[in-house]
Amino acid sequence: AALMAKLRGATEHADPLEALTAQERILLDLLGEGLTNRQIAARMFLAEKTVKNYVSRLLAKLGMERRTQAAVFVSKLDRPTRVEE
Repeated sequence: AALMAKLRGATEHADPLEALTAQERILLDLLGEGLTNRQIAARMFLAEKTVKNYVSRLLAKLGMERRTQAAVFVSKLDRPTRVEE
């Protein structure tokens, strides 16, 4: 069944956060704080263009089109997005 789902292109997880890397979870948190790409770049020590690319990929993984959708998604979570190590 998992193979068939993969072949059909189904990439949905029961928990959308499961599909995210640690860095994507950090990015999601920062989007939730309402930071701009420039501000996120400064916090994560990345180029602004890199952040823009990461945001695009993150939104695609979550099935969203706008960063405001991601911010609303984070605000509705009743748990942290990052896994504490």
